[in-house]
Amino acid sequence: MNYINHFRPIYEFRPLIVWPFAIVGILVSGMPYGWAFALAGLVLLVARGIQVWRALSFRMAISTKWLSRILIGKLLETQRQMRVREDSMFLGTGFEWTQKHTQIAHDILRMPVTDIPSLPKWLNRTQTGRKVEARIEGIFAPSDSVRDRMPQGASWIHGMEPKKVRVPFHYKAMGGHTLVGGTTGSGKTRTYEVISTQVIHNPKDVLIIVDPKNDDDWKKRVEKECARAGRKFLYFNQAKPHESIRLNPLENWSQPSEIPSRIAQLMEEGPFRDFAFLFIDRAVKGELYVGDKPNLRSILKYAQSGIGALLDRCLRRFFVENGLSNWEELTVAQTVKDSVRKNDVSMVDGMAKLYTDRFAANDLGHETIDGLIATHTHDREHYMRIIASALPLLQMLATGETGLMLAPKADDFEDDREIWDIDKIIKQKAVLYMGLDSLSNNIVQKAIASMALSDVAAVCGSIYNFYAEKPDVVLIIDEIAEAINEQVIQILNKGRGAGFKAFVAFQARADLEAKLGNAAKMLQVLGNLNNQIILRLEDSDTAKWFSDKVGETAIRVINISNSTNTSTESHAMEFSGSQSRTLQLEKVPLIPMPIIHKLPNLQYFMRISGGAVYQGRIPIIEG
Repeated sequence: MNYINHFRPIYEFRPLIVWPFAIVGILVSGMPYGWAFALAGLVLLVARGIQVWRALSFRMAISTKWLSRILIGKLLETQRQMRVREDSMFLGTGFEWTQKHTQIAHDILRMPVTDIPSLPKWLNRTQTGRKVEARIEGIFAPSDSVRDRMPQGASWIHGMEPKKVRVPFHYKAMGGHTLVGGTTGSGKTRTYEVISTQVIHNPKDVLIIVDPKNDDDWKKRVEKECARAGRKFLYFNQAKPHESIRLNPLENWSQPSEIPSRIAQLMEEGPFRDFAFLFIDRAVKGELYVGDKPNLRSILKYAQSGIGALLDRCLRRFFVENGLSNWEELTVAQTVKDSVRKNDVSMVDGMAKLYTDRFAANDLGHETIDGLIATHTHDREHYMRIIASALPLLQMLATGETGLMLAPKADDFEDDREIWDIDKIIKQKAVLYMGLDSLSNNIVQKAIASMALSDVAAVCGSIYNFYAEKPDVVLIIDEIAEAINEQVIQILNKGRGAGFKAFVAFQARADLEAKLGNAAKMLQVLGNLNNQIILRLEDSDTAKWFSDKVGETAIRVINISNSTNTSTESHAMEFSGSQSRTLQLEKVPLIPMPIIHKLPNLQYFMRISGGAVYQGRIPIIEG
């Protein structure tokens, strides 16, 4: 079995020094055919020079961290070439991680840190030494790179492979959805900048971004690339209403029950949430019955003041449609009759009684009106007590500037902000950036993100069921634990058939488990993320999960043993000894957990749908 020790002394360095003197000596000696011997020496000198250069390059590569830079023009040209040649996206430079790299990694992990070859420490102590060090770095530095002097990460991970390639992320694989994992500051947002830039410049793709942190650099990059590509850029931010569009999260649905589901899911599980769903469901169906379009503001109105006015409108329409032209006379008579028996009988009460006696009692009623009457006749005090849990949430979403943004008034001609919804965005191939100010107003931002993603899921379902030609929609969700809901899980489950490609990010699996409430749900979500891009992780559980997913390989391990012995009968200087050296195979993870913890900023491991595994470095976009 072949085994290469990359960390032995560079024995070739001495012959490299000696051969020039030998060649000169041969030429001046005047020996017969000296030129032939000198030529042979020159060949050996070149061979030793190549060996020394490779050894020095390897040691410089593993001892120095670099950051890649790329001009926007070069990125777009690279994207165009990769899309034409292999239908893939560019994810920086790197290499396919194989058993060879696991072998080197284990060799390094077993070494003391001080034994890892690097430049002499004394170079850094004087100004002259620092200049020499800078010149050496300049010779061996990769193109378009700068020294990364941040303390995070180990330099040797990306440097162990001298032959770097453009890391491809194939568009066909993206349909399996992608997880982007990494701790704070590891480079998730910069990774998203590279991805979103290429999506924007692909005219077939629609881009929807949900960013709970509202990263200003990412937003500016998306806006700049939309202008460069001639795409419509839409910005939604509840904290910056004057810069934002208006977005109706209840615009798209296939069943009326989807609207109360989107609101009720924002509440904690229990009987109060069930009642809130029931009330909202009845109010929504009532609005639809009379031809109104439900929105957050109208739902809040009926929750606060009751549904008497809505029931009145529904009954008026029902009576006319069912041929009861004298319903007003009958209602007045009914109201007067009931007023004799009890006080404060309203016109609506009389209409409800007429409806019940004439229609509902004979199985000729309408389920929408039956539900509204049940809510209207419910004990008012008890009703307000159990609906109270939904009112604060509705108040936050449906009042003030937030209400005008999430429940836009189409007839408000003084408000010149555009009104959009997810279906319209997809049809017009626009780019939506939702910046959510989760640091200052976490509860409202989570609710907005959850409702917006529910609208995305509704459109996804509509595309899946009814669209003959499926659009290409790239959905990027940063910090998925801030916005995950049942609808997002459905997008991950079935979105591929509707042309959706989702990218979701988290810092640790525990974030998802805490949000979803149990490990089974978390595994359901992770099971639908077939591709993984993992930057530096601090969470060992997540690192082990990824390491297990990548699989195992075998490495070669050298075991050396020495022994000496003597006996009492032997002469004082008489002894025996033995030495054994064995080369064995040992089964280990293809990507050891410690390496995932040691990744420098902007470096990652990528696993594509159970296939190739890459180690790469995300470039910083300039221009």
